[in-house]
Amino acid sequence: MESIITEVRIFPKEDLGKTLAFANITVMDQFVVKNLRVVKGDKGIFIGMPSNKKKNGEYVDIFFPITQEARDYITKVIVDKYNETTNSEEHV
Repeated sequence: MESIITEVRIFPKEDLGKTLAFANITVMDQFVVKNLRVVKGDKGIFIGMPSNKKKNGEYVDIFFPITQEARDYITKVIVDKYNETTNSEEHV
């Protein structure tokens, strides 16, 4: 799974409540997924997947991992890059 995400870009934000940053990932040098959210939760950092708001106000993810292994991998590479970019040591 190491070569699936080939680039991670982090865009730190301030004054967005629990959202610490936004991230874009490049998948296999072929696809870009934008607007993943780096969020500080009660149990540590988690990654919010990009979503669209439906007419009824409900949010629907437009990109999401199918397996827990994939979710953990995406979270790890984004949090590692976030820590590198911001010189912090936030944890999942």
